[in-house]
Amino acid sequence: MNCKKPFRCRIQKITIENLKNVAHGDIRFVCNTHDDIFHKEADILGMYGQNGSGKTTLIFAVHVLKQLLSGRRLWKDMDRFIRVGAPFAKIDYDMSLESDIYGKYLIHYSVVLKMKEMDKEADDMELPDEEQHFADSLVYLAEEKLQYKRINDEKGNRYHGIIEYCYENGNETIFGPDIRYKEFVGKEKELADELRYLKNTIYKSGSSFIFSLARIKDIRKRNGFKEELVYIIDSIQMFGMTKLFVLGNVYASFVNANIMLPMSFCWLEDDKETLKSINISIKLTGETVVPNDAYELIEHRFAVIDKVITKIVPNMSVKVVNRGTRINDKGEPSVIVELASGKNGNEIPLRYESDGIKKLIFILYSLVEMYHDDSVTIAIDELDSGVFEYLLGEILTVLQENAKGQLIFTSHNLRALEVLDKKSIMFSTTNEKNRYIRFKNVKGSNNLRDVYYQDILLGGQDECVYEPTSPGSIRRAFKSAGGDLNG
Repeated sequence: MNCKKPFRCRIQKITIENLKNVAHGDIRFVCNTHDDIFHKEADILGMYGQNGSGKTTLIFAVHVLKQLLSGRRLWKDMDRFIRVGAPFAKIDYDMSLESDIYGKYLIHYSVVLKMKEMDKEADDMELPDEEQHFADSLVYLAEEKLQYKRINDEKGNRYHGIIEYCYENGNETIFGPDIRYKEFVGKEKELADELRYLKNTIYKSGSSFIFSLARIKDIRKRNGFKEELVYIIDSIQMFGMTKLFVLGNVYASFVNANIMLPMSFCWLEDDKETLKSINISIKLTGETVVPNDAYELIEHRFAVIDKVITKIVPNMSVKVVNRGTRINDKGEPSVIVELASGKNGNEIPLRYESDGIKKLIFILYSLVEMYHDDSVTIAIDELDSGVFEYLLGEILTVLQENAKGQLIFTSHNLRALEVLDKKSIMFSTTNEKNRYIRFKNVKGSNNLRDVYYQDILLGGQDECVYEPTSPGSIRRAFKSAGGDLNG
């Protein structure tokens, strides 16, 4: 992976089709509304809407992007996320990429997901619990396309294909455009055979074809494949692996249930060529044994979190407590650690803190990275969960005014509507064919929170943003359900 040349990447737009309960939805991020889409200011987008109206689908679409760019397989139950009755799901991602060497690009990456035709025997087969996570995905990438467009290109401002992959195509030319395939394969029959093997492998695993090519050949060493295109592929993949973070409710639930605090580390070695990563979970109920190198990373991360948490929750501190050393099951020198918090000199295990405190600790390091790095994108589901309303507003205000990166979040707390620019707020609608909108005719003097409530009650936008509920109907439902309490 060619990581020596710096880059800046940001998501500009996402278009979703047939994913979960979204038949069609367009999300245009704030950066894409500026005259200069490469502007270096913070880019914040909050998604609001009725329960079950598609907010989490946006976070899920970002998570799919991270999985694919990182070369990881999709989840085994991914078939449940294709909209019922739809033959496929499609997600289009538009990103900007800026390089001091090659200039500025718009990148278009699209994927089409389809369900495999499973026979009943395979469908009913039960795997041991320890193998469930590694089971083949029930969804495969039917199509995958990566294109680029140079900004201010003298030859014309149009998209050029880098790799266009379709599983249904034959095995003679595994991917297109034809010129790229010839550049990559040349006359090497062995390499063509490896591509056919890769095609079969990624079908089973539900992973990306484009971002799995590094498994079979280091394309930087191929004379025919242009260095500029290799740079684009490497940069987009590096963005997904080291700059894109998704903090969904699945991970947060482990924290709130006092099970563990999941942590992921990804960095470049001193040679700037070797990417290292560690995924580790720190128990919240007791002690965890971690290798020495992981302990140093964890200690550093909590030192960063502690600097911020003490200002968000006055006089509070968090730290990693060293409970001694041992040799782990792999024969590695390791440290026994426990997470603790403190206030006014009193130290307690972190598990006894409130869900709000643990949520802040869970997301703070990523927010610090987003504050300082204009190529970092964070997607957080239910940012407001357990966080005091006024504090939420203060954090978002600081990030909007001073941060450099991109933040995507969902929330039910409407405080953000009062402190963020109106461009930074989108709403989910009741129309599954036009799931996301920005409000029109909102003046600078209007309080967007009041406008939202007014629209819920009276309408006024092109789409309905709330399917009506009735206190009387809810009351009758409670009374009626009471008759079933005793069976």
